[in-house]
Amino acid sequence: MTYVENPPHVDGARMRHITDRALLAELGVASVAEARPWRRRDPAWDVTATIEEADALLGAEVDFLDKGRGRSRLYGFHYLRWMTPLVHAYRETGDARYAAEWDRLFRQWYDTRDQVRGDWPGLDVIWYSLGVWARSMHLTRAMAVLAEEPALSDECWAMMMKTVLGGARWSAEEHAAFRHGNWQFVCVAELLHVATLFPELPEARGWAEIARARILEHLELDVRADGGHHERSPGYHGMVLDAVRRVVAVDPGFAEHPKVRAMHSWFGSLVTSGGWIPHLQDSGVVWPEEEPVPGSHLLDASGYAIFRSGHLHTVINYGPYVGHELEPHSHHAALDFVLSGWGVPLAWEAGGPPSYDDPGYYDWYQATRGHNTLLVPGQDYTEDRRAALDLFHAGRHVDVFAGHHHGYPERHDRRIVFVRDEPSYWLVTDRIDAEAVWQVHGLEPWRPHGPGYRTRGLLAVPLTPPEEVLCGNGPARVPDPATRTAEYGEIHSLGLRRADGRFAVALIPFQDEPPEVSAEAGQTLRVRIGATVDTFTDTTWTRGESGESWAVHG
Repeated sequence: MTYVENPPHVDGARMRHITDRALLAELGVASVAEARPWRRRDPAWDVTATIEEADALLGAEVDFLDKGRGRSRLYGFHYLRWMTPLVHAYRETGDARYAAEWDRLFRQWYDTRDQVRGDWPGLDVIWYSLGVWARSMHLTRAMAVLAEEPALSDECWAMMMKTVLGGARWSAEEHAAFRHGNWQFVCVAELLHVATLFPELPEARGWAEIARARILEHLELDVRADGGHHERSPGYHGMVLDAVRRVVAVDPGFAEHPKVRAMHSWFGSLVTSGGWIPHLQDSGVVWPEEEPVPGSHLLDASGYAIFRSGHLHTVINYGPYVGHELEPHSHHAALDFVLSGWGVPLAWEAGGPPSYDDPGYYDWYQATRGHNTLLVPGQDYTEDRRAALDLFHAGRHVDVFAGHHHGYPERHDRRIVFVRDEPSYWLVTDRIDAEAVWQVHGLEPWRPHGPGYRTRGLLAVPLTPPEEVLCGNGPARVPDPATRTAEYGEIHSLGLRRADGRFAVALIPFQDEPPEVSAEAGQTLRVRIGATVDTFTDTTWTRGESGESWAVHG
């Protein structure tokens, strides 16, 4: 392809004078002295494990054309992130074996890259936005770290240069006009980064102009008013925010853009007391740098309601289904919620898959049944769900959310009252004119307890008796605050079926053993926890001499 042709004025060996400038931009430091010795800032990064990963690559035989990796994973494989432990291990140890191995593997990749064929129609494995973006990030870091190492050949250096510069040419041509989505956003951010690292190139100024224009458009059009990325996924928001951080490193003026500040605040709204953000909308569990934003509030442009009090945290999804240029990252659920307490999940969801090739991607991770909402048996869930907020009340004693959606032929209405006063809990009421199953997922199998059912840290007490109780399970990432990781485990579903589609369920969190609870439904809803009695109407909550009311819209 013409994109990778090396122009006569670029000599691979001569370009090694960019080393220090590249290193500074890559690591975001002010001087070379600050950059050495280099350590990743992520406290969860395990040096020993990274060196072990690098050792496993020494002498490894790699088939770069292997379609057995999976339809989507083949594309991700060619990002070359799997090679980066060699760079990190070299940086830690100075062992030339790691540089030599990078040299061997990268030259093999370069010699075979034009033979790679993917199975996504019309989408080239090598020349597409995420591949160009990711390889450029990994290669410029490798160039910065390995440039002075003799074990990295001039031939390999020139191939790396050609790949980065060819990617920049492709990106400038591909992204001459704005389009929504994380693909273009991160790709043009990297284009600005490359233009800044190589200002001596005649094309650099044009690249920078195109990149800045697209970045500004994305900040205005692809970042919502509350700071959330268009696709409403914490994982993809984080990917875009990392790209913005790279932009700020080479062009500090972007740091003052109000949308950049809002993007950090968006993360702060969603982060729990355990330091993690739930895996909403095809996301993984995110461990951000941002501190929690206090209080209960809306991310209204993104369609998330947040309740926060003490160690308890709630996220309720009432946002739209968002399209994408390949496959949407939105899930087939609305008015679903996740609950956490004391740094751990209480009511959890399926979240994002290990891979988009996972056989359960469509019928578990994206499906309604993997979420804490109503499931209508036999009914397909429509993408145009028209979810809407009817009420948000952040009060002194209680917080209230009310909303509805049209994902099914019949309208589904839900209200969630979060009682802030101790003992704190949630009361969830639902209405749909159809037989339905009320779903919630916990970290352990549900078992009967008193008038309800318990899982780890959460007691579910139905005020409206179910006609059938259904249980199941499925995979999901589970965050571990001690290690700041989220490995896949199992979550367990509790399903309460009623023919009339009317539900009222109290969800009571606990740390050791669940409290004594009783509940009843009549003209009012009443929940007793120990000696404490709460009474609810459609618009009021009362406990002893305390009470609070809220208005109802629409």
